Amino acid sequence: MLSISVATEHELAVTHSISTVPRLSELVKVTRDDKIPLGDRHLHVESGKIRCPFDWYDLEPPYLFPESNLTEKNLLALVFYKLGNHQRAFQYLEEGSHLHQDMLIATHLQFGYEINDSMLQWLEKHHPHNLAIVKHYGNLSRREGIFELAMVYQEALSAASDDEELVFSAKHFINHLLDIGETAHVVELARSLLEKTVSSAGKNAIQTLLATALTSQLSVPRDKDVLVEIQNLQQECIIFYESNGDTVNAGLVLIDIAEVAGFQAEYTLAKESINKAIKYFKEADIPEFLGEAILQKAKLLYSWSKNGQSQYYKPSINAFQDALKIFKRDVFPQKFADIHHDLALIYSEIPVAPEEKPIWTAFCASAFKEALAFYTKDEHPYQYGMCCHNYATALIGFPEAKLHNNLEKAAYFFEEALLVRTVEAHPTERALTLLNKLEMEWLLHNENPEAEKERLASMEQDMEEIKRLVNDKGLLRQLEIHENRLEKLKEII
Repeated sequence: MLSISVATEHELAVTHSISTVPRLSELVKVTRDDKIPLGDRHLHVESGKIRCPFDWYDLEPPYLFPESNLTEKNLLALVFYKLGNHQRAFQYLEEGSHLHQDMLIATHLQFGYEINDSMLQWLEKHHPHNLAIVKHYGNLSRREGIFELAMVYQEALSAASDDEELVFSAKHFINHLLDIGETAHVVELARSLLEKTVSSAGKNAIQTLLATALTSQLSVPRDKDVLVEIQNLQQECIIFYESNGDTVNAGLVLIDIAEVAGFQAEYTLAKESINKAIKYFKEADIPEFLGEAILQKAKLLYSWSKNGQSQYYKPSINAFQDALKIFKRDVFPQKFADIHHDLALIYSEIPVAPEEKPIWTAFCASAFKEALAFYTKDEHPYQYGMCCHNYATALIGFPEAKLHNNLEKAAYFFEEALLVRTVEAHPTERALTLLNKLEMEWLLHNENPEAEKERLASMEQDMEEIKRLVNDKGLLRQLEIHENRLEKLKEII
C-alpha cells in the first residue's frame, strides 16, 4: 500500500491524478494525516512539491529523491516506482530529466544492475548521500575499499542539508562501520547523533545501532554500567516499536534484551522477553525469526540450568528440539549442526540417575556425530576442533561400554582437536585441550611399568607445553594440581 499525505490545497489535484489510472486508487490512499501506517510506502505533497520521506524501516533502497515539482506525470511516476512497477513509472518521465536519471539509478541499485561511470558522475555532481549509498550497496565494476567508502560517507555527512538527512546518511555509514568491526567509531558517532533534534523514527534507528555496537564490544568481565546503558536503549526501542504496532522489530529487540539480561543473570526478565518475542513471531508467521527466538530461549534455559537451576535442563532440551523443527538439516545445515552440538553438551551434563546414564550418553554421542557430520576438519577446522574437544571431554564421563573403550575413543578425539588447535593458531584452546587430556590420562591403565613411565613422561611434556602456551591464573592453578599429583606418583613409582 502507498500513502500520499497532502496539504489541503493539493488534495483534489492528487486525487484526480490517481483517478486517471483505472483501479490505482485501490493501491493508493490520499490523506491529510502525516501519521502513515507502518509498512506503507509514503509520498508527501505540499507547497507544489512532491517529497519522498526518509525510509527508516528499510522498505526500499535508501536512495534519496530530491523534491519534484507537482505535476501529474511526476506524481504518477513516483507512485508506480513506490508500488514496484518500475517499467510503468518510466513511461511518465522524459529521458534525461533529473527525476528520470535518479529513478534509473535507484532502479539499478534495487535490482542489482550495474552502476556505470556516467551514473557515478551524475551522483558526484548532484547528491553525496546517494553516491555513498550506491558505492556501498550498488553493483559496481570496481568496489570501493573500506576506508575509501568511509571517506565518501564522511563527505555525505558534511553535505547533509539538515539534521534528519545527516542522521539518515549516518545510519547507513554505521552499518558499514559495524560490518568492518569499527565499533568504537560507531559508539562515538551514534552518541553524538542522539543529541540532534530529529524524528522519533530517526532517533530509534540510531539507538538500535548504538545498542548493537555496545553489545558487540562486551567482554568478560562485562561492564555493569555499559549493560545498563544497553538495556535502557533497548527498552526505549521496544516502546517505540510497540507504540507504532511494529511487533516484528519489537520481537527482534526483545531477543537482544533477553541476551543482555542473561549476562546479568536476570533470568526472569530474559525469559519474559523471549516469550514475548516468540508470541510476536508466531502472530506474524515468520518461521525463521520464530526459530531464532526459540533458539535464544533454549540457550537461556541452558545457561540458567548451569547456574544452579538444574530443573531447566529438560525444558532447554525441549526448546532446542523445537528449534530443530524449523532449522532443518537440508535448509539450515549449520544451524542444525550447532543445535546438535548444544544438545550434546546438555546430554553430557544433565544430572540423572545411574540407571538412566547409558541412554543419555547414547543421545550425547548421536548429537556429537550430527555436529561433526557438518563441521569437518577440511571445511570447518576451528569448529571441528571445538566439537572434538567437547566430545572427548564428554567421553571421559561416559559409563563403561561393552563394545568399545570410551577412554581410547576420547584419546582419539583429543588428538584430532590438537591437530587443528595448533600452538600458532589457537594457543589458549590448545592449552584447554591438553588440560582435559590430562584428566583422561589419570584414568588410563597400562599393561606394564614401561608403558606407565612412557605415559607419565608424555603427561609431563603436556604440562610443560601448557606453561608455554598461557599465563591465565585459573588455568595455571588447574595445571598445578596435575603437577603435584604427578610428583607424588613419581615418588611412589
